[in-house]
Amino acid sequence: MNTHLFQELEGLSIADKRSLGEALIMSADSEASVPLTTDAQRTELRARLAHHRANPNEPGLSFAELKTQWLAVSH
Repeated sequence: MNTHLFQELEGLSIADKRSLGEALIMSADSEASVPLTTDAQRTELRARLAHHRANPNEPGLSFAELKTQWLAVSH
């Protein structure tokens, strides 16, 4: 951690330190709760990749079309 920043943080009041700590924890929790790729989505990706490798000249879906389908399935 930046030494100057650490020194500034040490100078905060107890109430400010607690508020900052709570804000950091809430921020970390919200970032951690971002949904990751589901097992079903990973399975579908593997199947699509295998199909593409077996049929490289066959037209596929655009990213936008694929994203729309995934979002529909995951909700």
